[in-house]
Amino acid sequence: MLKKESVFSGINYVVGAGFLSHTAGILARWNAIGNLPVAGDYESALGGVWVILLFYLFFSFRDKLLRAIGVAVLPFCLILLGYGVMRAAPLAPMTASVRSFWLYIHVLFAWLAFGSYTMCFGLGVVYILRDNNPAKEFYQKFPAPDRMDELMFRYLVFGFITDAVMISSGAIWAKNLWGNYWAWDPVETWSLTAWLIYGLAIHLKITMGWKGRRLAWLLIFALFSMVITYFGINFVVKSSLHLFDAWEGM
Repeated sequence: MLKKESVFSGINYVVGAGFLSHTAGILARWNAIGNLPVAGDYESALGGVWVILLFYLFFSFRDKLLRAIGVAVLPFCLILLGYGVMRAAPLAPMTASVRSFWLYIHVLFAWLAFGSYTMCFGLGVVYILRDNNPAKEFYQKFPAPDRMDELMFRYLVFGFITDAVMISSGAIWAKNLWGNYWAWDPVETWSLTAWLIYGLAIHLKITMGWKGRRLAWLLIFALFSMVITYFGINFVVKSSLHLFDAWEGM
């Protein structure tokens, strides 16, 4: 068991080193383009993964048992980064027309919501694994079910609030950029749908008493609505207000 704990600790230090290099990469890109990298799938993946890793490292160093969520969270980060790398990533500043205080608020809270929902996803996966293997010694190193249930709900509420700020600030930014707050654009529609799904999860938890496996499975599948919102729409749909030339010279 000590060997297993040392392996988890070693993985955490590797992730910590990767997080620092990831931070350096974001700062280098920021310096090169002259603005915070928030445009396009590549930069969205950079920012989203940075926040996810920040959440993961913060809580896993505070509570060693929470390192277990890396089983789900870390592979998801690798997939997300891999997708971002395959997308267009011109090293150019954003056009002046899209730069706005509200844009940065919009993107910051989008990252916070995505990171929080990913923690819910990771906790949900770990909950299911532990619940399916209650007798195996390895899974006893995972957090207790009640603790995971509490954390899932906390992250869910935090994500729901930051998601609401993301949608609201995006509407204000859209008003300044396109002349209206809401246009039922595919990305807008999916972002609202995802927010309502997580709102439903809160409702089911509070009023219907959903917890444990049911809540875990709901939060696992709910993350796909966020993935579609942040990355899937731009990959499939060719006509969207969110598909525009955000870089100078493009």
